[in-house]
Amino acid sequence: MTNSDDIGSLIKLKEYCVITFASTSGALKGERLMKAAERRFVMMPTPRELSTSCGLSLKVEPADVGESYRILREGGVEVDGVYRLSRDGDKKNVVTLHLD
Repeated sequence: MTNSDDIGSLIKLKEYCVITFASTSGALKGERLMKAAERRFVMMPTPRELSTSCGLSLKVEPADVGESYRILREGGVEVDGVYRLSRDGDKKNVVTLHLD
């Protein structure tokens, strides 16, 4: 699977997790940490349902959210929130995850 195929599969997920940040600088640091750790993720605009604090979020597979969160926290990134989203037709279901 090429990197673009990998990203395409993440983009198309019907159920996924989103990690939001307190600041844009935190999001960019998080992106660097995730790349260095060779984690699968997509940088995306923060869904309006989740937060208005920072416009960037990381999208990860539900199975990877715990490890991704650990990498970010150990790297000193201030995470604003972690959510599991799923689509039910046109409706988006949001569940806040408490990983601390």
